[in-house]
Amino acid sequence: MDRISLTPAARQKGLCPLCGQALIVGAEYEPDSPREWIDWFDAMKKRLHKHHFTYRRDGGSDEVKNLGLVHSECHRQHHAGDDDPAG
Repeated sequence: MDRISLTPAARQKGLCPLCGQALIVGAEYEPDSPREWIDWFDAMKKRLHKHHFTYRRDGGSDEVKNLGLVHSECHRQHHAGDDDPAG
């Protein structure tokens, strides 16, 4: 993971701020080889998303302090109504 991902993950104590669950289920698993580590990190990266707490369209920035690391599914659910003009 890059610094922009690790900083929010550490600040959040490894929890998704949207659902409160662990960001990486099975993080206690330790791959046995460098190839397994690469595959493990690639799989985990696809399950996580950098989320802006204050949306850029509302003046939020891309600074680390405005970013959180959330589950990709939580992020999709969080933004599900964003395109709904009634919502």
